[in-house]
Amino acid sequence: MAASPAVLLALALLAPQATVPRPGSAKPAPFYPYVVEPHDALWGHLSDGYFREPMSVFWEPVARELYVSDSKNGRVGIFDENGTPLYTFAGSNLLLEPRSLEVDAEGTIFALDSAAAELRRFSYRGEYETTLSFERPGPEGKPVHVPVSAFARAADGRWYVIDRDAGKVLAFDAERRFELELPPPPKLERFPTPSDVAVSPTGLVAVCDQRTDPAVHVYDAKGNLVAAFGGRDVALGDFTAPVALTFDDEGFLYVVDMLRHDIKIYTGSGKFLQHFGGWFSPETRGRAAGEMLYPVDVCVVPGGGPIYVAERFGQRVQVFERTVRTEAPAQR
Repeated sequence: MAASPAVLLALALLAPQATVPRPGSAKPAPFYPYVVEPHDALWGHLSDGYFREPMSVFWEPVARELYVSDSKNGRVGIFDENGTPLYTFAGSNLLLEPRSLEVDAEGTIFALDSAAAELRRFSYRGEYETTLSFERPGPEGKPVHVPVSAFARAADGRWYVIDRDAGKVLAFDAERRFELELPPPPKLERFPTPSDVAVSPTGLVAVCDQRTDPAVHVYDAKGNLVAAFGGRDVALGDFTAPVALTFDDEGFLYVVDMLRHDIKIYTGSGKFLQHFGGWFSPETRGRAAGEMLYPVDVCVVPGGGPIYVAERFGQRVQVFERTVRTEAPAQR
């Protein structure tokens, strides 16, 4: 069960004293070098009404645009860096329940339809092009179709795909040829409920699962397990329902806990740094600025830019600003 807001607020945040590092450095700092504060919120599309169930956010750095998948509306909305709606595409005839999103350097859009467990490709204009298929080796070497429940792409074009039904996290090359299967957590034959996968700028692969303890497992590009962290207790760095994660350009890992209504930040090796979000009072119940109501995805703008959080039942995308710390947080 999720810890009560009172318990979470009573727990102290642990962080070591250190010299403030330069943001943007390649090596993650021993603490998180930013202060995170609520700034704004997005509530709907240009001409298709309010968000009904925003499920995914993705920042496209070339055009500097934010992509939001709205599952109940069956649409993907695109916003400029100021939060102004630009246009939408898809609709239930193309995306019944859009979920995860990614956009490559050429502007090609990849959108997961969670209802069909299929990954669909669209042009930069949002025009449907094709449905991508993945196959893994099956019994007697026969190929088996992989239903996609989550995906991520590495900088070199490599694909990581979660097959939730089979409890597998699979790697494919840029041409979608099968390469390897990430080993499940120790002592388990499969991932029980893998929910998301993310790739760091250096090629680390993080997987979160809603039932494993630890909740997050990190692998290198060869599939070797290099870290596992995030317990199932009441500490700020523990989890109830980890549903999504992402790396930023500095190697920090952000993990969304839907039932604790917060985002937790770690180093790639699993050191817990801080969290933000949660509920501040029973009266606001996750709807005040800075609070969260069932967050389901997060994306981070490079270079110390803002953080976007999709709130499924809050029906908004909240924007958090990051400012560089002037001094290291005090050790408690």
